[in-house]
This record gives sequence, structure tokens and C-alpha cells, in this order.
Amino acid sequence: MKEILLHIKKRLYLYVLFDFIIALILGYYLDFSKMNIMPISVAAVFIMLYPMLTGMEVEKVKKAGRNYKLIASTLIFAYIVASLTAFFLSRTILKGYDELALALVLVGAIPCSNMLIGWSGIADASIADALVIAVTGLLLIPILSPLLIYFNGGIFATINVVQLVVILLFYILVPLALGIITRREIIKRKGRAYFMAMKKYLPGISALGILLIVFFSVAKVARKVIFEPEIFLLVLLALFSYYIIQTSLSIIAAKLLKFKYEKGMILILGATASSQAISLSLAATVFPPLTVFALSFKPILQVFYIMILIYGLSPWLRKFLGEEKNES
Repeated sequence: MKEILLHIKKRLYLYVLFDFIIALILGYYLDFSKMNIMPISVAAVFIMLYPMLTGMEVEKVKKAGRNYKLIASTLIFAYIVASLTAFFLSRTILKGYDELALALVLVGAIPCSNMLIGWSGIADASIADALVIAVTGLLLIPILSPLLIYFNGGIFATINVVQLVVILLFYILVPLALGIITRREIIKRKGRAYFMAMKKYLPGISALGILLIVFFSVAKVARKVIFEPEIFLLVLLALFSYYIIQTSLSIIAAKLLKFKYEKGMILILGATASSQAISLSLAATVFPPLTVFALSFKPILQVFYIMILIYGLSPWLRKFLGEEKNES
């Protein structure tokens, strides 16, 4: 079982792709359209977020550095610039497709949290700064995201800001509190070495929740999507356009702000990537089926894009931004 969880963690994009295809096939032959997936969505939320937030050691923020320029610029890009990019694309590429446009609004309004730390480690960026930004961004989601969703997505659907705040507080604070308690109890009873050894399996458990939501969300709209294949192309075009715009703008900003690679890559990753678990959770609870479908496709694209960004673009970024010479 442990080996399976590690494999899911490393190859999540492949598992999501297979899950996506199977859901389309079964959803075409079996009618899932009238199925109430709300109880499944709520269960999947906690499968996704509870392990993820158990492994996210928010206590370390107190000991981390305080690069306020990097923190502020990354959060501005992750919330404000991302929402403006989503605003533009939702009214151009996705014009006339309100449910798909709502998905892009969610992408722009809910930034990446825990995975920012993991990707920063892979990219040889500053993990300490990534931790501060990830925790701060996570805690800001229930405050800022509902307002951004309301102002950006209000023309596509009726948005109840209070409802979004309550749902996001519940989805974030409850798993976060349970995660802190669980982490402390494990360390207290088994020791820190044991916790660090089992921590690597937690993303695999969280991924099971993503696979659960993806399957039922895609199966529910499978017949509509198969008979309207342009939906695939629109989602693909809109998401890739979003990633490219955010990456380009953040690279320019990192250069202008004189961030070296180790800091600049945090800004670029924070600006480009967005939450998978939280946006999917919120969409499955509140928004229409096609909105959830579009977000179900996102984990596949985002992982591929971020890997290309890290492995393909980072050598050029090191030269373009320069590297810190005396990094401890």
C-alpha cells in the first residue's frame, strides 16, 4: 500500500488522466447526470485536505525568514494579477460558456498552497520563503477568494459571498486544526523521525480524494462533453493561456524587482500555479457540473506545465535572473 501511495504521488497526472478517461467512458454508457455527488464531494474534500494539512508544518513559519518584498509581490500576483488574467480570458476565450468561465475565475482566485513548497524544493528555490507564502496564502483564501470570485464571476452565476466564506473556512480551518492536532500527537507518541518518515505518504492519500472528485464530476457530464468536444479544446486553450500569461508577467516582475533565481522562482511558481484540492472542493460543493469538469482537467495540465517550467525553463531563468552567491 505504501508503494502505491508513493507511486500515486509521483505520477498523479497519469492517474488523473486514466481516472478522467474511465469516467468519460462509464459516464457515457451509464447515466450519472442525475446523481447527487454532494456527499461524495464533501468526503473527498477531507480526504484531500486533512492529510495535506497534516503534513504542512505551519509552526515552522515562526522560525522562517521574513522577505516581505517577496511575500507581498507573490501574493499580489497569486490573487490580484491572477484574477485579472482570469477576468480577461473568461470574457474572451470562454465567452458564451459561463460554467467554464467560472472554472477559470476559481483558478485565478484560489492560489497554490502546499504544493508551492514541494515545487520550490524541486526547482532549488527558497523553501523557507515558500513555506511562509504558502501558509499566508492559505489563510487568506477564506477572506480574499470569495470577494474575487464575486467580482469576477458574478456575471456568470449568482454568487453568495457569505456562503463561500463559510464553506472555505470550514474546508480549510477544520482540516488545518485536525492536521495540527494529528501532527503533534504523532510526534509526541512516535517521535519526529517517525512523522517525517510517514509524511511522504500523505500526498498520496490526498490524491485519492482528487481522483474521487474527478471521477464523479467527469462522469456526471460525460455525455454532454462527448457530444460537444469543443469543450475540451476551450478548457485546454484557456488554461494554457492563463499559465503562459502568468509565467511571462511574473518573470518580468522578478527581473524588475531584482529577485535572484532562488527568490524569483518562488514568485513565478506562486503566480503560475493554483490550488487543485481547494478549487475542486469548492466547485463540487457550490458550482455547476461543467465548472467542476473544467477544474478536473486542470491537475493533468498543471503538473505537465510546472514540470516543463522547472526542468525546461529553469536553466535560462538562472542566467536571466542570476543566482545568489552566498546562500546558506
